[in-house]
Amino acid sequence: MVDYSKWDTLDDDSDDEAATVVVRDEPAPAGADAEIRRAWPTLDKAQRASVKAFLAENELALAYAKQALEPRLFRADEHRRWIRPELLAVADAWRRDARAGFAGVDALCRVEAPGVVSFPALTDDFCDALVREVDHYRRSGLPSRNPNSMNQYGLILNDVGMRGTFSAFLKYVLLPVGARLFGDDRDRSRAVGGEAHAGEDWGGSSLDDHHTFVVQYAKGRDIHLDMHIDECDVTFNFGLTDAARFAGNDLTFCGMYYAETHRRRSATYKHARGRCVVHSGKRRHGALDIEDGERASLIMWTKSSAFRATAEYARRNVRALNHSGGADRVCLSYSHDPDYKRLMPKGLQYSMVDDGPLATAAPPPPTRKAWRTVCDEAKLKNGQSRRLVLEAENEQVVVFRHRRKLFAIDNRCAHQGGNLCAGDVEDLGTVMRHRTKAPPKSVNACLEDGVVRCPRHGLCFNIRTGESRSTCSARTATRPRRRRRPPRAPSGTS
Repeated sequence: MVDYSKWDTLDDDSDDEAATVVVRDEPAPAGADAEIRRAWPTLDKAQRASVKAFLAENELALAYAKQALEPRLFRADEHRRWIRPELLAVADAWRRDARAGFAGVDALCRVEAPGVVSFPALTDDFCDALVREVDHYRRSGLPSRNPNSMNQYGLILNDVGMRGTFSAFLKYVLLPVGARLFGDDRDRSRAVGGEAHAGEDWGGSSLDDHHTFVVQYAKGRDIHLDMHIDECDVTFNFGLTDAARFAGNDLTFCGMYYAETHRRRSATYKHARGRCVVHSGKRRHGALDIEDGERASLIMWTKSSAFRATAEYARRNVRALNHSGGADRVCLSYSHDPDYKRLMPKGLQYSMVDDGPLATAAPPPPTRKAWRTVCDEAKLKNGQSRRLVLEAENEQVVVFRHRRKLFAIDNRCAHQGGNLCAGDVEDLGTVMRHRTKAPPKSVNACLEDGVVRCPRHGLCFNIRTGESRSTCSARTATRPRRRRRPPRAPSGTS
């Protein structure tokens, strides 16, 4: 049985011993509305602490509530208005009789690939309104975090006041789908729509938490999503954009993280507005390069606290990513695969294209070494950097001047291809003193070495050795560099 109390009630601390202590001389906190200010003098110490914690946690949401474009999106009790009638009928039937509801799920869903299923979910009106709201927020000037560690464009909806809307959506609408596809043995089916779906138990019967956000793709912004697995148990991914308004950017699914098919393609899926594709968070997937237009998706990373407390969950999560099987090029990840550069042809690196052939370890073509001019030496001041883009070779090199010396390394961060040229450089000794007490990873490192911090996710690289200062094994390549001296004047001239 799922405990829904976290959605229905707030913890009541009225029996706490501190509840008998009333403090009347403290002003109401900044950000409190008129109702809180009126009640503030009557609140005890524990109640005031709860109010302060609530205001701090929801500061951004409370600030944006006054200028939201579509206030209806923020009302949790209106979530039913945004659901397609066929899905709403299944959810209502499930709440009356689980068996009848599960039969509806079986009829509603369509298998896209093993472990990947889609179904109609959201109305066009909701999809359009949500995209407008996200764009409106970005113009508001209020702060926002990246949706996740890989996407830079979009918005975390939980942060701006929509957590309640999507908590209700999860509890009342999505839970029967999660249970039927990724729930325990009592709830999970073998097939939907007459076709086996190959779902496993990932806590789908007891999903009780979510991280919900919108991601946006367009040229000049995020153009693709590198292959990865999600930090959740079950992922619900909803298309928000009419298919006629974008080209490319299809989702590509590969195998489960522990399987030999981890890097083998199983399906390519084109988003349709309002339709949801659902899969285990531990299935490798990514989004191909967008070719034209803009595309937005609503994503709910859902988790089950009950499932995560089980021995089975602990057993599964001691497994590492499986790189033992073969690999399709489209399933390779420049963020997570140590053999990426060996298997991916140089001209296709740091992109997401479906070129078909299997990845092989064929030797690369011979490389002709040559010197390239980056800039006039006098224009590269101490502490500055310059980037060299080699389009034909699909390479980027950055040259730093640190402590009056020149250093050259690959410009793309070895983690996810971030632009190191835009990163700040500090002495290794300063980085160690301010951020960690760990000694240099290499005996060749010295405290005056420069360390560049990637502006995307904060990984630090020694610009002399290329070594990462993080706990991961990422390393960026160093490049030879030289000063080109001006030609000498002919003898006898001044």
